[in-house]
Amino acid sequence: MVVDGQPGPEYDEIGEDCPLLSPDGKRVGYVARQGDKQFAVVDGRPGPGCDGVSEGSLVFSPDSRCFAHVAHEGDKRFVVVDSQPGPEYDEVSEGSLVFSPDGKRFAYVAGRSDKQLVVVDGQPGPEYDGISEGSLIFSPDGRRFAYVARKGDKQLVVVDGQPGPDYDAILKGRLACRSNASFEYLAVRLGRLYRVKQ
Repeated sequence: MVVDGQPGPEYDEIGEDCPLLSPDGKRVGYVARQGDKQFAVVDGRPGPGCDGVSEGSLVFSPDSRCFAHVAHEGDKRFVVVDSQPGPEYDEVSEGSLVFSPDGKRFAYVAGRSDKQLVVVDGQPGPEYDGISEGSLIFSPDGRRFAYVARKGDKQLVVVDGQPGPDYDAILKGRLACRSNASFEYLAVRLGRLYRVKQ
């Protein structure tokens, strides 16, 4: 990988969808392979080697200080944050990795058998039948966190680990945080539309 005219270390292979630039444009991340191991390289330094790294999962925090990606070893998936591997799961949703606006907190969607859960700051939350894609959201100050989950044929919003009321649907499976205090969303129950603040 050549960055600003400066060649980096040589590898057997470099990922086709790389590189990824940090939001401030000062850092570069990409996936490389050496022998039978694959790893993420950030600022020219390779991270821990594993069986595979998901190129599409690479993400920098908004302040550009932290870097994360999904990797796998055998049939287990895990997230690596700043070269530190996290707990293993059957699945990790590649597009779910999200940092808080200040870059201090981190969350993603993982799965065990036929259940999904959200991991926040390395701690797994309760298991649900599904987690809505793209619903993970931190408040602007990073203190609060919410997402949309599915339990049977109902949907609910989980805020700071506490499940809210069940609805027939959360419209578009999306949440908005209008302030640091609460999350808002549109929900449907028995044909009625509700604007909910939680």
